[in-house]
Amino acid sequence: MNRLAVILLAGALSGAPVFVAAQSAPSVSPQVLAPPPEGLSSVPFRILDQDRLLRGSALGQQILGRIREAEGRLAAENQRLFDQLAEEEQALTDARAGLSAEEFRRRADAFDTRVEAIRAERAAASQALTLWSEQQAQQFFDTALPVLVQMMNEEGLLALLKPDVMILGSDWLDVTDTAIARLDAAIAGGNLVEQGQTPPPDPAPAIPAAPETAPAEPAPAQTQP
Repeated sequence: MNRLAVILLAGALSGAPVFVAAQSAPSVSPQVLAPPPEGLSSVPFRILDQDRLLRGSALGQQILGRIREAEGRLAAENQRLFDQLAEEEQALTDARAGLSAEEFRRRADAFDTRVEAIRAERAAASQALTLWSEQQAQQFFDTALPVLVQMMNEEGLLALLKPDVMILGSDWLDVTDTAIARLDAAIAGGNLVEQGQTPPPDPAPAIPAAPETAPAEPAPAQTQP
């Protein structure tokens, strides 16, 4: 196997599915892929739709299900915090009439600081979930790689290319359905184990609890001249 074929394979497996940022596939040793057997098709490449491989395979559907569950937990936690802050804001508004201007400003400033802390923490939680989702997608392709390499060896292929690299081409060049069937069979038969399973980030906020609300201080009495 020449170096060009190895580069083509690595390039074909680079680029993550549509819901995550681009990922690079692990490098493939030149000794992994066997020379193309004689008598097979003279076309030494095929088309592989990575997004369809992920979404159409049983393993990919499991991974996407875990991602959706993690997204749902984060969304639920975000909504809980939103509702809590809305209640705190309403309580502060209701207490305003019984507070001095200084006390109300102190409590309002503390509430604003808390809101900003929660906003920053929620942004970090969302970013952590995005990174975890990308890792899950990459781990899917790490798991699928041996199946794809075996398919290439058996069919005498030098490269698997992404659909967007072709302008025109015959439908038979697309081996995505074959790859899905092979991957499903390997997983179901216990011949392939998912790599790098990691739990999703905890969606619970890493912020202080809501401060205790002290009784309203009566506003200073107005003296008559």
